[in-house]
Amino acid sequence: LHPHYVLQLLCETRRVLKLMPNITYLSTSYSKVITICGDLHGNLDDLLLIFYKNGLPSGQNRYVFNGDYVDRGKKSMEILIILFAFFLIYPNNICLNRGNHEDYIMNMRYGFTKEVSNKYKV
Repeated sequence: LHPHYVLQLLCETRRVLKLMPNITYLSTSYSKVITICGDLHGNLDDLLLIFYKNGLPSGQNRYVFNGDYVDRGKKSMEILIILFAFFLIYPNNICLNRGNHEDYIMNMRYGFTKEVSNKYKV
């Protein structure tokens, strides 16, 4: 994705996240499905497999992602782009929690900063 569009996606995601409360309450019932995921660590194949097996996020198919989207794997940016795009489309049906790898120091140590620098040199 062109850096211009990535920046737009990041800015809009930040704007929407700032409007949301720090704590999100979810309830389950017999009619609602919630898929809980964690620790993708830049492995895009894992995210695509989750979507293949459980369906794409939608108003009827809710997801909770418990952080650690980035670092270690080589497709962290692609994961963030996909998750942020779904979040903007379904802000009440996809929850993005922050993990310890969504931290500047962890990103420096485990590779996300280098990935971003290599993919978006501008």
